[in-house]
Amino acid sequence: WEYLFFRETQPTDKTFPIIAVTTTSGTGSQVTQVAAITNTKEKRKSAIYNSIIYPRVSIIDPELTLTVPGHITASTGFDVFAHSFEAYIHKNTSPYIEILALEGIRLVAEHLHTAVRDGSNIEARSAISWADTLAGLSIANAGVTLPHGIAMAIGGNCPHVMHGEALAAVYPQFMRFTYPSTIQKFAALARIFKSDLTRATDETVAKVSCSIIDDFLKKNGMYLTLEDLKVPENEIEEIADHTMELPDYTNNPRVATRD
Repeated sequence: WEYLFFRETQPTDKTFPIIAVTTTSGTGSQVTQVAAITNTKEKRKSAIYNSIIYPRVSIIDPELTLTVPGHITASTGFDVFAHSFEAYIHKNTSPYIEILALEGIRLVAEHLHTAVRDGSNIEARSAISWADTLAGLSIANAGVTLPHGIAMAIGGNCPHVMHGEALAAVYPQFMRFTYPSTIQKFAALARIFKSDLTRATDETVAKVSCSIIDDFLKKNGMYLTLEDLKVPENEIEEIADHTMELPDYTNNPRVATRD
């Protein structure tokens, strides 16, 4: 806990080399300099962020994900989507990151439901494993935005909530809050999911992206509320406070306030 990214104490070259072997497709940690840490005593979830913890070797074998249950596949898979999309709209994005992120989104849009429905489908598992890797590279070079800050706070206060579930619960409102600030990128997202939207204006399509993500969540059993996740109402104020402690919200195209 003393090595969190905003603390003075940081990992050194005495850190043991890391070899990463993925058994889910979601965190992207096989290609990032980030390790999420939960402190249940302090009800905080934060991260170690340092280049010294980049894995020296990563083994990404989709066969190791074949037995992951459907709901965990959906939850981790939505994290892949969120990593990709948030890196795409991040204030520090770049053309390189956008290429990686858009391909990650495309793969999730095309293959996640198959992987959720039929975990033994190696083609779908391979696609999501690759999407996870692309998404990891995207956030390693840009970062995440508002939804991840909120989801980290939810996870700190309510460790029983999976990270992907927390993201899914906040994404519908995040979409509606943010899309007016970056119309073209939300329109690009919508057109990945629905190619027949090419003739409509970007403004129209960007608004439609909100319902598209709603439908995507419903299709994969991830359209959830904080009540569904048993997040106590009396913890919401503290979750809001904890969200403001992380920098993620400042990277959003439209910066949120605590309220």
